[in-house]
Amino acid sequence: MTDFLSSLKADLLDRRLLPLVALVALALVAAVAYAVLGGSSAATPPAAVSTGPAIASSGVAVSQANPEKAVAETTGGGSVQRGGTARNPFTRLPEPKAKPAATTTKAASTSAGSSGSSSGSSSPSSTTPTPATPSKPSKPSTVYHVAVLFGVVPAGATAQTVQLTPYENLELLAPLPSAKQPLIVFRGVTAGGKSATFTLVSEAILHGNATCLPSASQCEAIDLQPGQSEQFEYVSSTGQPVVYELRIVSVVSGKASTAAVKSILGDESRVGRELLSHAGLDAIPDLRYSSQAGVLVFAGHAAFGAHARSAARRRHRR
Repeated sequence: MTDFLSSLKADLLDRRLLPLVALVALALVAAVAYAVLGGSSAATPPAAVSTGPAIASSGVAVSQANPEKAVAETTGGGSVQRGGTARNPFTRLPEPKAKPAATTTKAASTSAGSSGSSSGSSSPSSTTPTPATPSKPSKPSTVYHVAVLFGVVPAGATAQTVQLTPYENLELLAPLPSAKQPLIVFRGVTAGGKSATFTLVSEAILHGNATCLPSASQCEAIDLQPGQSEQFEYVSSTGQPVVYELRIVSVVSGKASTAAVKSILGDESRVGRELLSHAGLDAIPDLRYSSQAGVLVFAGHAAFGAHARSAARRRHRR
C-alpha cells in the first residue's frame, strides 16, 4: 500500500502530469464552490419579484408590489395613491357613463348614409323624412255669369212676340251680335253683380231703361240691371232703320278657384279687345276694373251716384 501511494505520488509529481493535476484540482474547487453557493441560494426564500403594474379588466392600473398590503388603484394608471384611504382592490370601479342614445343613432345614420352614397345604392335612407306641411288651399273667388237676349226686332213686333237670340255665360269683351257685325261689347258686371255694362261701338239711337255713361248727351257705355232692356236703332247700308234689342236675363254669382279665374281672364274675346283698342274705347267712363275677374267698380262712388240719379236716359224719336 505504501508502495502504491509512493508510486502514485511520483506519478502526480511528474512534470508531464502537472497540467492534468492542476485541471483536476481546479475542477474540484469549482464543484465545491458551486455546491456551496447553490445550496445557500436554494435555502434562501425567493424575493418578491415585481411583474409591473397589472391591468385590470376595466382598464385601471393595479399595483401588485406587495400582495399582503392594501393596493391603491388610480384611474390614471399610477401605482401610488396620492390621497385618501386604501380601498379594497376587488371592489369593482364605477364604469364610465354611456353616450346618449341620440348621438349613437345620429352617428349610425351618418355612417349608413356615407356608405350608401359611396356604393351608389338606391336603397332608401334609414331615417324617416319629415313630411312637408301641406299648403293651405287658396280661398275661392267670386265670379259672375251673365245671360242676355239680343237680336233684331222686326217692324210691328211686340215684346211678347219678338224672338231674340240667347247668349249664355257671356265671354268678357264679347262683341254682339257677332264678331263680323259688332254693335256693342260686353265689358263686365258692377260690384255685387247688380248690373251689366256694355260699350257702344257704333252710333245708335237708344230707347229703354239703360243708364248712359258718362252722361246722357255723351253715351259711350250703358248699364243694365237684370230684367231691364234697351233698344238700339241703327241705319242700315240701304238707309233703312234697323232696331236691335238687348235684354238682361240674369247675373248669377258663383265660386271659382284661382286657376278657373285665370282661365276666365285668359278666355276674353281677342276680337273684342282689338275692336275696342282700334276705336279708342278701352277705358270705360266712370268705371274701372277691380281685383275680381270681370268686376267693375265706380271711380268715384259719390259722384257717380249723383250722376246716376240725375242723368236722363237718351231718347230720340223720329
